[in-house]
Amino acid sequence: MDKNSKKLIAAIQRYNHVEKYACSVLTCDNPVCACNTVYLNLSPLETVDENHHSLSSHQVHINFMEKCLNYPSKKKIPKDELAFANAFLSALRDEDFTLLWKEYFTHKNTITEKANPDSIDAKFQYKEVEKEGVMYAYNDVLPYGDRLLMTIDGKKCIIFDQFCLRPKCACTDTILTIFSADISGKTQQELCIAAVTYAKKSWRAYDNQTFPVSVKTARSAIEDQIPDFYKKLRDRHLKLKSIYAHCKKKNYSPEQPLQVPKAGRNDPCPCGSGKKYKKCCGRQ
Repeated sequence: MDKNSKKLIAAIQRYNHVEKYACSVLTCDNPVCACNTVYLNLSPLETVDENHHSLSSHQVHINFMEKCLNYPSKKKIPKDELAFANAFLSALRDEDFTLLWKEYFTHKNTITEKANPDSIDAKFQYKEVEKEGVMYAYNDVLPYGDRLLMTIDGKKCIIFDQFCLRPKCACTDTILTIFSADISGKTQQELCIAAVTYAKKSWRAYDNQTFPVSVKTARSAIEDQIPDFYKKLRDRHLKLKSIYAHCKKKNYSPEQPLQVPKAGRNDPCPCGSGKKYKKCCGRQ
């Protein structure tokens, strides 16, 4: 990152000299796609190098998690372009991959939060939601959506907020699970679980379990560090319900009850007794 221009600058050692490129980072525009791939557009800062060789622009596809090139399988890459991409990849250090992850998340977060709920094709277990009331966390449905972050006793924490998604349910309940997290937001230790009714701002311990952080401590930290916390919960709940309703309409067909033909009075009884229906289950 250039301190003056705030632009990404890539310096690549090739043919006994250093080539410098302005670098822009793009991602796919699917809010729920976890391809972990960035598309780097590299534009040379100089049109020729010190040996008077012409420099051209390049696009490099990198999976920053696997630390490898990730071009579409059907796309044929010219040998010179592939050689450049490999040279670029080999020059990346661990901190560069971390920077690419941050750029990737920033782009995907912007796409996610601006997307119309009707354009998001997320995956749900519809039967479990409809029949068992299974809840979904905002960042499980939208892995690049805004995260609820805070600190407790100096530890960086991330909050997973789970909601009921049944369209006809008017509850305002959420289950909050608080984890300690590393710099990338990867969860580590489970610190607290609380059941919260955000419309009433009421809290209680979840299932009478004991955790390293008390519900009282968690509530105090959240309300102090996220002043509009309850509004965020409401907005996130409504957004998830909207996404779920759209996906359910598009992808889910409830099972229809089996229609059993009505037996005639002189037909064998459907119960399997061997008697006529009128002398068995059909008796008045």
